[in-house]
Parts: sequence; C-alpha cells; structure tokens
Amino acid sequence: MTQSNDNRMGWIRNIKKLQNKKFKNWDVEYEIASETYIPGILNFKNSSILCGLATFDRNKIGLYKYILKIKFAESSVPNFSVKKFSKGYFFKDGIPGELVALFSLFFQSRFFLLSAFWGDLTSTGLKQKVEYNPLYRTCQPYFDPQNCTNKNRNFAVGLPEFLEQITHIDTKYQQNIILACYHYARALQEFGIDEEMVFIRLVSAIEAINNCNQCRELIARDDILYGKEFEDIIKPEVLSNDEEQQLKKIFDLRKSKLRFNRFIEHYSKGFFRGGNYKSKHTRIKKSDLPKVLSNIYDSRSSYLHSGETMYLSRPIKGGNKFHTDSFTDMISDNRKFSGNKKLPYGSFFQSLVRHCILEFIKDVSKKTN
Repeated sequence: MTQSNDNRMGWIRNIKKLQNKKFKNWDVEYEIASETYIPGILNFKNSSILCGLATFDRNKIGLYKYILKIKFAESSVPNFSVKKFSKGYFFKDGIPGELVALFSLFFQSRFFLLSAFWGDLTSTGLKQKVEYNPLYRTCQPYFDPQNCTNKNRNFAVGLPEFLEQITHIDTKYQQNIILACYHYARALQEFGIDEEMVFIRLVSAIEAINNCNQCRELIARDDILYGKEFEDIIKPEVLSNDEEQQLKKIFDLRKSKLRFNRFIEHYSKGFFRGGNYKSKHTRIKKSDLPKVLSNIYDSRSSYLHSGETMYLSRPIKGGNKFHTDSFTDMISDNRKFSGNKKLPYGSFFQSLVRHCILEFIKDVSKKTN
C-alpha cells in the first residue's frame, strides 16, 4: 500500500528520522558567514541542529564566520505515492540551504554557505571538506543599516521558536514557504552585485508563497471575468487538447499581477507606521502602495520579457532611511524616464517582502494549530 508524500522541509523530515532509534546518524559541520555579528548558540531538538560563532572578529572582507552543525539520520527509501511523485518536495540546496534561507529571513541578514566538513582525521582516514565558493560583494555604502546591524539578534533568542513554528505548519504550505525564503535570501545577496536582480528575486519570493492554497482570492472589483470559468468564455470543443491547455495557462496567468498586489496589500498590515519624518517626499505611505507595487511588477515583467532596464532610485548620502530618492523625471542618453515609474530602494522592498512572508507564516500557523 502506497503512502502519500511527506512534503515537509528536509530538515523537518530529518529530525523525525533522528527520533527513530533504528536509524544511525552522523554529524556534518558547515561553515557559514554573515556581515552581521550574532551571539548566542542555537540548540534545536536536543542538538539535532547547532549553530554559533566561529570567529569574534570580521575577516579581511568583512564577514563573521559561524559553524552550523547538523545531525543527519541514515538515509532510507522515502515513502511516496506514485501518482503524487511529480509534485513531491524539492529544494536544490538541501538541508543546509533550507536553514541558511530561514536564518536570512529571520535575522534579515545575508548569510553565505562557505564549506562543509565531515569525518575525522585518523591513522586510517581523512577529514573531508567541500568548499562552495559563494559570490560575495559588499553592499553599496548607503544600504539600509537594519540589515547589517547587530541589534536584537541572538541565535538563542527567538530563532528556536521560529523553527518550531515552521515544523507545525501544514505540509501543503512548506514547499512554497521555503521557496519564498530562498528567493528572499538570494535577493539580499544581490545587493552590491545586481540591483535589478534584487527586485526580480523579491517578486519571485511573493509569487512562490502566493501559489499555495492560502492566497487570497480576487474579488469582483479586481477582475472583469470574476466568477467565470474558462468554459464560460471559450468553447473547448473547437480546440485541440494542446490549444485548450495553452489557453487555460494564459487565462490563469493574467491574474498574477493582481494576486501579487493583493497579497502584499493584505499581509503588509503593521508595516507602515506613522511618524514625523524629514524629507517626507522620500517616504512611501500605505496609500501609495498599489501604485508602487504595480510599478515593481511591470518593471520586473518588462525586464524579463522585453529586456528593458529598470528605473531604480539612486543611492544618495544620508538617504539610508529613505524609501525612494528625491528625484522625479530623468533624462539619460536619449531616453526620458518618468518619475511616476521609478522604483523604490531595494532595501525598502526587501523589508516589505520580509514582513509579508513572516505575517503569512503567522497566519498559516494559526490555521494549522
């Protein structure tokens, strides 16, 4: 008798195996790095996952190093239903990649997987090491400082509870959540390398998490075809199977921008707060959000499908607390860029995306429990 897929994250499935005493286990140590100094030691599920500082000073390129130690259960043949196998869980960077992505989201910091060690040096065996050689470049000088600050960050405070919360989330959300975390973490790594890719990755993070069943349904005011099925508009009997499937994909994809906007509008609750700010024209208010989101999504689509460049806000000295620069229209070469199409700073958008992902996790956690 076949069993349904266990589509939880790999590190969660691994911990379940560790609780079964019939499986042998071994330890692998990973060297990870971040610009952020994070004290404390993560000890999760009786040392199944450990993480803590390896260096107390930055290295020559400005990174602190940490040791992530994972106890692996002996591998075994997974149980799965052949009918559901095509929709099984997959994460290309494995368990350490999952954890690094979750660390990036929780701490709002860039993490890099440097190397892995396993085994011991003995008279008959070698300690083995694999190096990953990640691409790293320092952020531009005016990057939002909250991403590299040491304030309110500790491996022993909050993170164990966050990981425990993830373990209890319904299986149907797990793939989408880890993909969103992955794209968010990759977006942070693109700061200082390719600012346009920051927006590409962050939009992908929202689309990944917005694909699961929890996403808010569009309502009549959003869609002139609201309530109509594909068969109500097109006569399938005049189409071949391939033509019908192609048109169904187009019918579903046309709503992707609206779903992107509605998801962020819903889960951004609590992100925008009042206050007295200097240079108010560089701040984005909640009322500005629909226009800003549309600009971001349209720019992302034009970049991917037409090769168009994005009109990005330019970093300026003293502007690390701004949401956008103070300039409007811009003429460069023979192109005039309209100020109402300008994108905000990537640091603003990544903070907004992170807030929405965390709020979504809280939401589905309540529904699961």
